[in-house]
Amino acid sequence: MEREIWFYKVGLSYIPRHWKGFAVIGAVILPTLCAMLLGQLALDRLGYGSLDWLAFPAFFIPALISLIVVAERHS
Repeated sequence: MEREIWFYKVGLSYIPRHWKGFAVIGAVILPTLCAMLLGQLALDRLGYGSLDWLAFPAFFIPALISLIVVAERHS
């Protein structure tokens, strides 16, 4: 069975070309954004307001890696 093409590879990045590519991006970005905002809120409420930047790399880097893996597989 042949893989579906959801992304175009342009230079060093991937651009969605199928609705499933847009759906994958949305399915990863929306929970990641919610997790980052809730993480920053939790750190602020616990009194660690100066560490609220920590939620960004903790959730963004795994999301980025997973998106790159899916885009490489379906390009």
